[in-house]
Amino acid sequence: MESITVDELKSEILSADPVNIIDVRTNEETATGIIPGAKTIPMNEIPENLNQFNENDTYYIICKVGGRSAQVTQYLEQNGINAVNVEGGMDAWGDEGLELKSV
Repeated sequence: MESITVDELKSEILSADPVNIIDVRTNEETATGIIPGAKTIPMNEIPENLNQFNENDTYYIICKVGGRSAQVTQYLEQNGINAVNVEGGMDAWGDEGLELKSV
């Protein structure tokens, strides 16, 4: 399973190409803020939303600390989707003082 740090994700976001970020936290958790441009699909809703993933794209999967995102990354990979786990999750994002968007 491929993983990146929040700093590496920030670099990806700042590049010219669009970045697909999927936040798999619950709606209650995302109410505290999400990464600008991220899409929220709670972990338990991933299987029923597989049709929203394009197998030609790469998706960066984030949760609170990295456990759920690692599970979702593995699940997506098993279903032919290019997925990358974001190590440390939103806790690490917040620790770095990076921007959040209100939901």
